[in-house]
Amino acid sequence: METKFTKSLKRVIEYSFYLFVFLLPWQTKLILVPADTNFNEISLYVSHLLLLVTLITFFVYKLKRPEVGVKISWMWWSLAGLEISILVSFFVAPDQLLAFFYYLLFLMAVGVFYIVREGTKIVDFENKFFHRSKIIYIFLLSIFFQATLGVYQFLTQTSPVSKYLGLAAHNPEALGTSVIETASGRWLRVYGGMDHPNIFGGVLAITLILAAYLLAKKKIIRGWREISESIFLFLFYFVALLALFFTFSRTAWIAYAFGLLALLISFLLKRDRWIIGRYLALIYFSGVMIFIIGYPYQSLLQVRIKADTRLEQISIDERSEYVMQSKEVIMDNSLIGVGVGNYPQYLRDTDANKKEGWNYQPVHNVFLLLWSECGVFALIFFLSFLASTYSKNHRAAFSGAILVALIIIMIFDHWLISLPFGIIFLFLALGLI
Repeated sequence: METKFTKSLKRVIEYSFYLFVFLLPWQTKLILVPADTNFNEISLYVSHLLLLVTLITFFVYKLKRPEVGVKISWMWWSLAGLEISILVSFFVAPDQLLAFFYYLLFLMAVGVFYIVREGTKIVDFENKFFHRSKIIYIFLLSIFFQATLGVYQFLTQTSPVSKYLGLAAHNPEALGTSVIETASGRWLRVYGGMDHPNIFGGVLAITLILAAYLLAKKKIIRGWREISESIFLFLFYFVALLALFFTFSRTAWIAYAFGLLALLISFLLKRDRWIIGRYLALIYFSGVMIFIIGYPYQSLLQVRIKADTRLEQISIDERSEYVMQSKEVIMDNSLIGVGVGNYPQYLRDTDANKKEGWNYQPVHNVFLLLWSECGVFALIFFLSFLASTYSKNHRAAFSGAILVALIIIMIFDHWLISLPFGIIFLFLALGLI
């Protein structure tokens, strides 16, 4: 029997977590230790404070109502092994303050995963803390504003600035801005409110898959709530697909395509003709829409697909160089790594020809980066954890699609473990599947 106090705790947990989910994509922060790159910066985000309130309240509630006789699954043992591996790497990190910051980020991300997993299940016939669909809709709403901003950025080729929303200036004529270079000039790739178009594109790919799932599975519209949800999902899908195209992120495009394919396979296995029909119609609509969007920007699209221009070749050469660097780092530090969050710092410290900080970038592969920073055991536990999140007892048809999209992003990029937003977003997404 719940007391008035525990009911109040549940209400605080629920609403503070929903607000955290909404604010997570926005980069409003207080910089505590400035640096020349985001990878070495230590900042306090508004969303982190909300998450801290939620986690403390959640654990207080759990202490008031402990669960007895709960068997610990392999998933949690894998996470424990990963945490120990990351903690061990802290002691060899050249910048231990930075390593401690990233270790705390990992603990917070695990807290997000735990609270989503525990909060969306029914225990002892009691109500859930959260409805998974509410978490998804709230996150989609937040990303909708970002997607709208992204479309505006591309159409105007400007980026509004706001320190309160964490929006930075992105001038296509400035060096360091992500652009597509054609005979007609430099075209800004859209950032939304995030640090890079590839990050924005990856988040859009994941949210588009979730929106596609929700649109396909809606069978009966019984009232104004279902009508408003359907209108929002269609509007979100249209705007987010526009924004995804304008990121010109090849990794995000591939993740989106393979995620949709995995979702189709999941629907086919369930053999629900109504859902399959709606989903195929949505895919057809998406293809037509992409053609309409892409036709006026054929020259930009060709640059990204052919990848034979000056900037594209520089990008490809740099990615190859980063892979070779990571192999050298792994060979010298394969067991415990160079320290969580310290890969760019390690490269800088061991380079005889000192360069500007932005020259030292993480390898564009989460698995190689994790191995480099935290050692081979961290990689093994992480792979085990990923496998355990998608088991025969997975909880939703979109689980496989989200996991496929995340793995593709992890193979071709690093931001899911190299930046504060990416770390927490990764564990939020894994908690939902």
